[in-house]
Amino acid sequence: MKIMLASGSPRRYDLLRQMEWDVEVRSLPFDEAETVEEAKEKLSALSDQKCKTVFAETDITLLSACQNENLVCAYNALGKGRAAANTIDTASPVIAADTIVVLGNTILGKPSDASDAIRMLCLLSGKAHQVKTAVAVLYQDKTQLRVITTNVHFRTLEESEIKWYVGTGEPMDKAGAYGIQGKGAVLVERIEGSYDNVVGLPLAAVYEMLLSAGAPV
Repeated sequence: MKIMLASGSPRRYDLLRQMEWDVEVRSLPFDEAETVEEAKEKLSALSDQKCKTVFAETDITLLSACQNENLVCAYNALGKGRAAANTIDTASPVIAADTIVVLGNTILGKPSDASDAIRMLCLLSGKAHQVKTAVAVLYQDKTQLRVITTNVHFRTLEESEIKWYVGTGEPMDKAGAYGIQGKGAVLVERIEGSYDNVVGLPLAAVYEMLLSAGAPV
């Protein structure tokens, strides 16, 4: 089966390829929300019919069911998926995802520089946080949206460990400034939930959504 992946993430691409699916990347620019407040404003604009150039009418109902931090990643995932789906003429399912790291009520995005990465890792050290990945599957006339949450517990990190890890360069393109599938694995004490979700795409959930949509998996 051919999959259209609305993401430039090599990690998501590799996870889908594990299923031996034919994956084509179709990642398009999309104005993402970074905070809960921003996501609410964007959803309100959609509801007021001010900017429906990307989203479909049914998308508003799906997004309105999402609360707090879930709305942020859900808005971004569905927006990226819809942007890709609107530009292709194919019967292949479109998959999009967005991953955020949440500590308390704070969303930790990708670090802006090494100092920001150090700051984030200091915040995460010795604490539990949540990794949330929203997945949107668009196939024929069906649109599905789910948010999967994994609890991640960090070891208490020494300052030297944090500086070493940031020095590897690995944190710079990752939400929360770490990658559990790489050297960042040594920072994690344990997780509760899907490992693939922390990497960036909960594969079991994706499979279930494709089945539910009637895709020939």
